[in-house]
Parts: sequence; structure tokens; C-alpha cells
Amino acid sequence: MQFSFIANGDVLTLPITPATYDWTTGKNIETINISQLGDVYLPGNRSRHSGTIECLLPSQDYPFNQPGTILDPGYYLEPLRYWAAEKIPVRYIVTESDINALVYIESVTEKEQDGTGDVYCTIALREYVDLEAQEVATLNTTRYTGNSGRKSDAAKDITYHRVVSGDTLSMLCRRTYGDGTASYYNALAKYNGISNPHLIYVGQTIKLPPKDNLLGGG
Repeated sequence: MQFSFIANGDVLTLPITPATYDWTTGKNIETINISQLGDVYLPGNRSRHSGTIECLLPSQDYPFNQPGTILDPGYYLEPLRYWAAEKIPVRYIVTESDINALVYIESVTEKEQDGTGDVYCTIALREYVDLEAQEVATLNTTRYTGNSGRKSDAAKDITYHRVVSGDTLSMLCRRTYGDGTASYYNALAKYNGISNPHLIYVGQTIKLPPKDNLLGGG
């Protein structure tokens, strides 16, 4: 399992799989007061995802370091601090999971505690919402059918899906074909000319062919 951040073409992969992480969402709850009933709670739309990562940035060569680890905590801290300070949207991807989202890095907290030079780091994240892209998507909904934002191609029986925050190829395969394993999402990546099956972008259009065409390479 790898934890990566991508911004402006730069890829930063954490050197050690984090000890703990979380990625949560919920509902926006509206409270209204009704005479004689008191407060009534009404669930609203889904709130944005948020999460934290607790990780070790090593200055020493440990056997559990990821291949290619740079033994300098500053190498990892510098871009994280910069992205946080400048409020730059960053794509956050965790392999072997459904996490693939644009986020803001809300804060980066760091400490040294054992004299080794290693840095213990906590990264707080919040899902980024591109209001401009959402407005464009709303204006273009007449070209799509269904709540998922897909359109039909009668000639080849292909459907098209516009990627939203949180989508992964594995998730799309599980939803469309009932199977989100590597054989399916790798085939879908190949069908769409995607070199990295773990990297798709909000607003990108994914072609979803019938299962036989997908697995047959057609």
C-alpha cells in the first residue's frame, strides 16, 4: 500500500506506509425548531471527506522503507508545507483502496522525539471541491443520461462516465461489471489508454464498454 500526493505533475510518495490513517465523510445536518416539537434534525447532502495521516519520515535506512526512499525528512516536508501554505489542490491516492481525491492539506504537524533525526508527522486533509468544474458539469448535463452522469452510444453499447472526486477505476469496474479486481481495472485502463490505473482525474471521461468487449480488448 502506497500513499501518494500529486500536484502540478510532481509526485510525492510517503517513504513508509503510515501507522494509522482515516478518511471519513458524513451528512450535513440542519437543525430547525418547530413550535411544540422543539428541535428537529434534517439530514442534508454528503459533507466533504476529511482525514488524517500519521507517518514516519525517516533519516535512516529501515527495512520497512519504501524502495527509493530519500533519507531526508525535509525532502518530504518541504512540498507538504508549501502545498498547505499556498492552499494548492493536491491529488491524494492510496493504492489498494478506493481513495483517489483532490484535497487541500489543512496542516502539517511534525516532531522529533528520539534523537534519531526521524520526523513523526501528522497530515490533516480535507476534500477539495472545484466549484468552477461543477458549474461546467451542470451546464453540460443535457449531453448525459442518468444520475451518474453517463451517456449512451447505441452503436457500440458503450457508456461514458465523467469522473468525480473519490472515483477509482476499481470502483467503476465493481459498480459496472460486479468485479473491481486488478484484471478488470487494468483492462479498463488499457481500453481508455490510461498508463497508470491508479491515477484518474476529476472531469475525465471514462469509456465503459460491455464486459465481453472489455476483457476481449475490443
